Amino acid sequence: MPGEEGKTEDVPYDSDAPSSEEDSEDDYIDEEESKLPAPVIKKGRRGTVMAAAVTVAEDWQPPVFEKGEAEKAALVDAVSKNVLFSELGSAELDVIISAMKKLDYSKGEDIIKQGEEGDLFYVVEDGECEIYVEGVGKVMDIGGFGSPRNFFGELALLYDAPRAATVTAAGPVVCWGLDRVTFKKILQDQTQKQRSLYKTFLEQVPVLAPLSVYEKLTIADAMQIRTFAADEEIIVEGDEGYEFYIVESGEVMCLKDIEGKQTSVSDPLGPGDYFGELSLINNEKRAATVKAVKDTKCLTIDRKTFKRLLGPLEGILREHEEVYSKYVEDAKTGS
Repeated sequence: MPGEEGKTEDVPYDSDAPSSEEDSEDDYIDEEESKLPAPVIKKGRRGTVMAAAVTVAEDWQPPVFEKGEAEKAALVDAVSKNVLFSELGSAELDVIISAMKKLDYSKGEDIIKQGEEGDLFYVVEDGECEIYVEGVGKVMDIGGFGSPRNFFGELALLYDAPRAATVTAAGPVVCWGLDRVTFKKILQDQTQKQRSLYKTFLEQVPVLAPLSVYEKLTIADAMQIRTFAADEEIIVEGDEGYEFYIVESGEVMCLKDIEGKQTSVSDPLGPGDYFGELSLINNEKRAATVKAVKDTKCLTIDRKTFKRLLGPLEGILREHEEVYSKYVEDAKTGS
């Protein structure tokens, strides 16, 4: 059913995703950061990134480096805000924090060098780093815990690619380094758990039944979780539409302004139901407001992924347009 999304928040540059000409039009990339070259990676069908899975021995244990409570708290605060780790549970986050090793660098010292193999992911605690690209020069600065961007080195680890730039200490710098194996093992485990969970859920969503297993897995990989409190507006009538929503848990209601009054224009939507599709299909503004009836969790797909993966289902999705129109007409006539 339609109900349609409100204003998007400012979206930080997604440093864990390689840029491509196909995706660039919808990315939010800082001017300086856009100068960074994309890593050389291999892609499979539909542009899916192919990175080798890390293999560890059965008795593998992540390294542990002792830290004071203040250091742990500061690292948790810094790392938990990072898009790479934002969905990790407390146990996985504890492993990440414990495995980080404190590293000090002097002014002018290269922390990583372009073209070399990546072995560590870095979070800057204090100081400033400068990023240089061969043939381009300096492209950006990275600061410490209080800075909007305080990490680097993830691309080479995620995509098994050489370092895309050189990072040099502009002065004394304190970093925390996370080894490649722990970094990939934790993220891989989280991704696999998420994929399995979402695949199981998506198999129960009727509108997605015509899709192949591969297509459902691709959707599972692309989905983001968003949570909403009771009475919170998820999308707002008249706003631009940027996402498609599937209700995972909770309940929402669709409302439309009819003669100055917010009027329900659909049955309540619960787990497995969806909304937000019509503005994406028709390239129109949101046709209704969708509000959470109670605490609700939704799985969301951005506009571009929706068009690419759910295009074949457009006919099925449009069937709801007729139902929605009938609800609106009934609401207007009071029937």
